[in-house]
Amino acid sequence: MRSHPLKKSFLALIAVTSLMVQAQAADSIPVVNSEDLDAYWISEKKVAPAYPTESLRKGEEGCVAVGFVIEADGTTSAHRAVAYFPSRNFTESAIRAAEQFVYRPSEQNPERAAVFTTNFFTFQISRSPALDERKQKKLEDRCKAAAEKALNTDTGDSGAG
Repeated sequence: MRSHPLKKSFLALIAVTSLMVQAQAADSIPVVNSEDLDAYWISEKKVAPAYPTESLRKGEEGCVAVGFVIEADGTTSAHRAVAYFPSRNFTESAIRAAEQFVYRPSEQNPERAAVFTTNFFTFQISRSPALDERKQKKLEDRCKAAAEKALNTDTGDSGAG
């Protein structure tokens, strides 16, 4: 599966954002950034989120970082939008997609230890290369700002705005 360029730009931000919610995860569940996840769990099934109809109609684009626990059986639980932009319009769809993820333990994780991690979802309409690049940069900048805001707030409201 080819990684989305916008996703690559935010791996570090999302990893740090996941640390923000470490206190909210159970003390016995380690927080693992997405770059290190394969040391614990290998993705078996990932589902793309549905584009919210109203957002599509309005031409809205955005991003959501969803945090969740990978349980011992490989399913996910405790889903939460840890950062989003421009609004919560995309969070429900992103969470529904993450709820369907399935993982298998890596060889380094025979005890099937649960972990907390994040997955980054982008919602982008344009596919024209030149326009897409400009829009992607603008969306990337705004998503970074949302993630940075999430790092600097204790309210749990981690959107931009």
